[in-house]
Amino acid sequence: MVGEIYKAIFKKNSKAYKLIPILVAILGGVMGCLIFFTVPQLLEVKDVYSAIMIGIVSEFTSTGSNQLIKQITKKEKERIYND
Repeated sequence: MVGEIYKAIFKKNSKAYKLIPILVAILGGVMGCLIFFTVPQLLEVKDVYSAIMIGIVSEFTSTGSNQLIKQITKKEKERIYND
């Protein structure tokens, strides 16, 4: 969701889109840290570094899933139009 908001803000500068994975990774690390200190039983980790890494990996997973869906639908659209 944060990536989509970022794209809406920088709509005319598509070069800024390259920063989205970094932005969401940082946000994921911050969220992992916050969850560790507010609801530690949710992550079930023993240190803050593990919580930060879980947050970063979770955000990279969301970005990767988004790109996977976009690439699959893009190829499907290209195939339909080329047939």
